[in-house]
Amino acid sequence: MSEKNSAPKTYLNHPNQWKLKALLEDLFTDPDPDHITEELKRFLQKYPIPIDDFPLTEGTYSRTILFRSNNGYEAMAARWSPGAISSIHGHPHFALIIVTKGGLGIDYFKKHDGRVEMTRSGFLSESQFFSDIGQAKTFDNHIHRVQAYEETLSIHISSDDAAKGETFG
Repeated sequence: MSEKNSAPKTYLNHPNQWKLKALLEDLFTDPDPDHITEELKRFLQKYPIPIDDFPLTEGTYSRTILFRSNNGYEAMAARWSPGAISSIHGHPHFALIIVTKGGLGIDYFKKHDGRVEMTRSGFLSESQFFSDIGQAKTFDNHIHRVQAYEETLSIHISSDDAAKGETFG
C-alpha cells in the first residue's frame, strides 16, 4: 500500500465540518434544488474541501457520507482515481454533482423498453455541476455513467440514499 493510500485524513475531523453539516441540515429541512445548488457552490468557494481528506482507492472511487438528514437527503463525497468508471446507474428524485477538484466525464442515458440508451456525453470540470429533478420518486432518474480522467473529488447530493439507485448492465 502506498503512503498516499494509507491512513487518509477524513473530512469528518475537518475544521469546517460542522459548518457544512449546519448548512446541509438547514438546506435539507425544506429542500429546494436550486437553493441547495447555489448555497453549496457558495460554501465550497468560501470553504474548499481538500481532496486529500478522503481515501484514494486505486482503479475506482471511494464514498464518504458527509451528512444524512431525517427526511432522507444525503451529501456524499467521492474521490475518484484516474480512469475510474462507475456503472450505468440511476438516482432518486433529486440529484446534484459538483466537482471540487479535477474533472469527470458523464454519459447520460434514457430508459426505453427496459433498456438504457445513451443520449449524450458531457464533462464537468472544477466548480461545474449537474443537478436535476427526476420525473418520478423512483431510483431510475438521472441515469448516467461517470469516468474520472484525472484524480477528482466530487460532492453528490441526493433526495435519498444514492446507493439505492438502479444499476443497468
